[in-house]
Amino acid sequence: MRHPTGIQYHLHSNPYESRQRLMANRQSLIKATIARLKQALTHLPHEEVGPFSITLSTPELQLHHLPHLDNNWFYWGEPSHRHYRLGLGEALRLSSIGPLRLQQLSDQFERVRSNWIQIDPDCTGLQASAFTGFAFDPEDPMLQSWEGLPNAAIFLPELLLHQTAEMCAITFSFAHKDLTRATLRSQHLLQKLIDALGANPDPNPVPTRFSRTATTPSDDEWITQVNKATHSIREGTMDKVVPFRRISVQASQPFNPARLMASLDDLHPSSILFSIRVDGSTFAAATPEHLLSRQGHLISCDAIGGTIKRSPNPVDDTNLGKTLINDPKSRHEHALVVKGILGSLKKHCCKLTSPTGPSLKRLRNLQHLWTGIKGELWEDTTLLRVADDLHPTAAVSGFPSANAQRWLDDHKNTTRGWYTGAAGWIDIQGDGELAVLLRCALLNGEHAELFAGAGVTSESCPIAELQETELKFGTMLEALEHA
Repeated sequence: MRHPTGIQYHLHSNPYESRQRLMANRQSLIKATIARLKQALTHLPHEEVGPFSITLSTPELQLHHLPHLDNNWFYWGEPSHRHYRLGLGEALRLSSIGPLRLQQLSDQFERVRSNWIQIDPDCTGLQASAFTGFAFDPEDPMLQSWEGLPNAAIFLPELLLHQTAEMCAITFSFAHKDLTRATLRSQHLLQKLIDALGANPDPNPVPTRFSRTATTPSDDEWITQVNKATHSIREGTMDKVVPFRRISVQASQPFNPARLMASLDDLHPSSILFSIRVDGSTFAAATPEHLLSRQGHLISCDAIGGTIKRSPNPVDDTNLGKTLINDPKSRHEHALVVKGILGSLKKHCCKLTSPTGPSLKRLRNLQHLWTGIKGELWEDTTLLRVADDLHPTAAVSGFPSANAQRWLDDHKNTTRGWYTGAAGWIDIQGDGELAVLLRCALLNGEHAELFAGAGVTSESCPIAELQETELKFGTMLEALEHA
């Protein structure tokens, strides 16, 4: 790739060499980038609305995973596609809570988007974008461990490092047209980013020692809860419900989010990686499931339901997959997820397509039944308005949704924070991606909380559902060993 200055660069070279080169040239890079930013600022229109975004090609900066950062960050990674986004600072925050939260956020964002101006002098073609995320329960007050994270919000970062397989660019965003302040703030954040990228070490090869200190509900309580759920299902109250468990672990030293995300990047390259640090709270996830992707009038969703373990033996692994595909309970559970998603999308789409049956989605230690669903929108509706009807899906709540939600409320199983909520990005064109927040951890110093659920139907075995939650905990527990 050729930089605007004429220097030749190559993306995705050796990480160590990239860091060495970056640190050797960091001051000249900062000076040159800020000079280009100042020049671009002079081309902003005279309107005093905004926000304003300026995108500059920066092939010198390579994002291999989340770097070590002390301040707030927003991170989205798709390792298998070599696609990463890292946001620093907040040019703008929109937030909401309550039953209408996503509709309200959508309306707020559309007003912002109508005045949002982006300049792309290097013709990168990359769109300025914000990060968004929301809790499972629209009325979750986000207390105790979740304090600091909003129930639902959109964050426009002041600095966005956006890397694809072909290029890398930085987008600087400002809520107001104050050129002096914008330049100083941009230089400060750029210095922090370059220092972090240059100092980014490889994951710690020494395993982190930690112990499991609490499990809620306990094994016996979980078995009782699943029995209650199957009883309600057999009485006709609902067809499926998805309760969850929480475990706490304690380490001898603080968990390092950068090392955790590097470990997840290495262990789960086919997953979507997400991390956010806001007002002291750090949340991380490695999820296999897209809630919703939108590009123009086209949308896509993942339907995931039905789980079995992997085996290191290829023959056994294949047989486990066949067992899952042919298991009546798992097929029924999966069919309810597909039915729920199609029903939610019907009002928004003039065309919906999905395969006649599921395929296997194989992860490192689990394999799921998966169906990809695609649709064409009737009209230019927004990502968040579609998400409002789609979430929670039967994969994380149950079916029918209202009945399952009532059961979860009655059994105090809805206060989950961002676990089984969704997060992702949304750009200046209104396109974006949202991922269901699964296989996740909430970090606070030496303490971490992990979350896992299981889909309960009339044929569920409480012991099997217990084992499924333990398999799901394993994704993050393994990664925490290197954090």
